[in-house]
Amino acid sequence: MNTDRRLRIGYVTVDDPHDRRTWSGTNFYLKQALEARYDVVPLGPLEPQPELFMARALNQATLKIIKKRFNYRDSFLMARAYRRLLRRRLAHERLDLLVAPAGLSTVALLDTDLPIIHINDRCLAGALGYHHILRDLLPFSQRDGLALEQRTLHKAAWNVYASDWAADAARRIAPDVGDRILTIPFGVNFPELPPPPVPRSFPDGPLRLLFIGTKWEEKGGPIAWDTLLELKGRGIAATLTVCGCVPPADLRDPDLVRAGFLDKNDPVQLARLQELLRTADLLIVPTRFEAYGIVFCEAAAYGVPALATRTGGVPTIIEDGVTGFMFDPDRTGSAYADRIIGLVQRPEHWQAMRKASRLRFEQRFTWRAFVDTLSGQWGPAGLISRSR
Repeated sequence: MNTDRRLRIGYVTVDDPHDRRTWSGTNFYLKQALEARYDVVPLGPLEPQPELFMARALNQATLKIIKKRFNYRDSFLMARAYRRLLRRRLAHERLDLLVAPAGLSTVALLDTDLPIIHINDRCLAGALGYHHILRDLLPFSQRDGLALEQRTLHKAAWNVYASDWAADAARRIAPDVGDRILTIPFGVNFPELPPPPVPRSFPDGPLRLLFIGTKWEEKGGPIAWDTLLELKGRGIAATLTVCGCVPPADLRDPDLVRAGFLDKNDPVQLARLQELLRTADLLIVPTRFEAYGIVFCEAAAYGVPALATRTGGVPTIIEDGVTGFMFDPDRTGSAYADRIIGLVQRPEHWQAMRKASRLRFEQRFTWRAFVDTLSGQWGPAGLISRSR
């Protein structure tokens, strides 16, 4: 194989890959990591008209009239439209392969000889009965999504999922391509990686618990609140800082700190978020649903042990008893408080968790680590075997 030039990758995204706000920044930071090693040609955004207008209108109408959702991004209507746009764009590019983040429908019908790397944080078939947003789909919309997912799984040279939860679900529905399904954890979406945490004692005052989530109920806010009350009721001084959402107004306690929503795209707000992570003793997010959980990777970057629910993709990130604690979904604030008090009684365990969290972050939860692992699959798989 001629290697006198860098690999040239077509980067397929529905949204603008230069926009840090889409998909929590995943498209942007993955592209940035790929660009450090390869030539990357953005092929998005993909906004085909009139199909996109029609699809959005249908979704709004069905939601309003019959309370059913049209998952139009994963529909044959949009898949055909994506194919039309990509045919035109690919005709003018000389590429070696395609990388398609969240590409369930963007590449499902694409007619190309280029190897395709499909990347996702969830398998649709495995998530249908899991998250409420996928429980009220129109019957034909569900059928479309499942059919397109099968096509993508079989078309792609590699199907890369952020968690074992998603990858295992994909293997169950497409066992014949199970050897082309991988788990590679996603990285954190920060402009710069934080330095290693500085040594400090634990506890060095009231325990600083940090909750980060945009939806109070869905991310387990009530359990985090109960944990705070349990700790204080047992004589442990603690504060709970809530970032990303607003707790109910009737929750009144001087140790409940409302930090509000912090936009990572605003340097001032990003600095505030990073300061909260830097000074937190523990992250507590007893989430009800989680395809992956970037927030747990962010906490690990700052050496903050995490307490979370054993659900979705979270177990891929948190190593129970090593970088944090995992709980069954039915556990209450009392169980969380028990674990926290155990750390207070054995501060050396917290110190060990702090070091292990940062080490796990450095080894697994950066986009550089993601690209390194992904790149290791290209040569052995013979994806780029033709003359370049």
